[in-house]
Amino acid sequence: MHTPFAAALRQYDRSNMHAVLRDFPQQILHAQRTVEALPPRLLPRTRHIVVLGMGGSAIAGELLRTYAQWTPGADHLRIHVVRDYTLPPVVNRSTLVIASSYSGNTEETLEAFEQARTRTPHLVCLTSGGELSARAQALGIPILPLPSGYQPRCALGFSFFTLLFALLRYGYLRRFSHERISAAIRATFERLCALAESFSVESSANPALQLASTLHGHVLITYASPRTEAVALRWRQQFQENAKHAAFGNVLPEMNHNELNGWQFPSGFASSVRVLLFSDPEDHPRVQLRVELLPRLLSGSIPEHAYHRLRSSQPDFLTRMFELIYLGDWTSYWLALLNGVDPTEIPLILRLKSELHAR
Repeated sequence: MHTPFAAALRQYDRSNMHAVLRDFPQQILHAQRTVEALPPRLLPRTRHIVVLGMGGSAIAGELLRTYAQWTPGADHLRIHVVRDYTLPPVVNRSTLVIASSYSGNTEETLEAFEQARTRTPHLVCLTSGGELSARAQALGIPILPLPSGYQPRCALGFSFFTLLFALLRYGYLRRFSHERISAAIRATFERLCALAESFSVESSANPALQLASTLHGHVLITYASPRTEAVALRWRQQFQENAKHAAFGNVLPEMNHNELNGWQFPSGFASSVRVLLFSDPEDHPRVQLRVELLPRLLSGSIPEHAYHRLRSSQPDFLTRMFELIYLGDWTSYWLALLNGVDPTEIPLILRLKSELHAR
C-alpha cells in the first residue's frame, strides 16, 4: 500500500493501534474464556450495581447500564456509574460495587473504592493490575482480570463483555433471557469480524475512512437518543483521545428544551461544525420525530450537508450498539492520521496526572 495514508500510518501510528482495532472482535472471545475460568458463586446476586470508573474504564459501565435498561431479562437491574472521588448515598449493604480501573491506579476510583469498603460487603474489581489489584488481593476481594498492555479505551471489548458474561454466569439476568442474550453476543462477534475487513483498509468503500475525511477540520457535535447516548459518548471520547479533536454533545429530548435555541449566535459559528445524529430503530416514536425535525429546525444555522445520521439496522440491540461503536473507533483512528497525530499517545492527560501526582 503506497499511499499517503500508508505513510501516515507508519509515521504516526507508532504503537500500531490499527492492529488493536482490527483485532477488537477477539476481545469478546477472550472475555468469555476469562469468565468461564472464574470460580463458581464469585459474586452475590443483587439488583443494584454501581460501577466506579473514569474515562475509558467507565464507558463499559455506561454501555452496560444502557443495554440492561432496554433488554428484557436485564431491565430489572439498577446500574449506576460513578465518575468521582466520592461515593453517592445510594450505595448501601445490598449494593454490588464494581471498581473499574484498567491500570489499577486511577486515583478517583481508588478513593471511591476505599469508601465502598465501609458501605457494602459486595465488591469486585475489574482491572489489569496496579494498586487496585494489590489492594483487592490483600483484602480477599474478587478480581475480574483484564489483559495488560492496552490503552484503557482500547480494551472496551475486554471490559464490557467481561461484565456481561459475569452477569450471565452469576445469575443476575433472568433465565428466560439467557439464550437470547447469548445469541446476541455471537451475532455481535460475527458482525464486528465482518466490519473489521471494511473499516481497516484504505478504500473509497471504507465508511469509517470516508466519514473521517468529511469530518476533518470541523468541530464535532453529537446529538443522541437515550438509547444511543452512551454510544455517542464513546464517539466523543474516541475523537478526543485518539484524534485530539474537539467534540461535544447532548441528548434528545433534553437538548430540545434549551440547546436548540442556542445555535443563532455568535453569527456564523455554526459553519465550522459537523453534527452527528445518533438514533435507534426502537427509540420512542416522539424521540424519532424529534431527530427527524432537528435539521429542518436548525436549517437557518446549519446546512443539511453538515449532518451525518448514524443508525444501525441490525436485529439485536447489542449488535446495533457495537456496530456504531466500532464505526466510531475506526473513524477516530483515521481522523487521527488526517490530523497528523499518534492515535495512542495522550500527552496532556499524562501531563495532568504527573502534575497531580507531584502535589
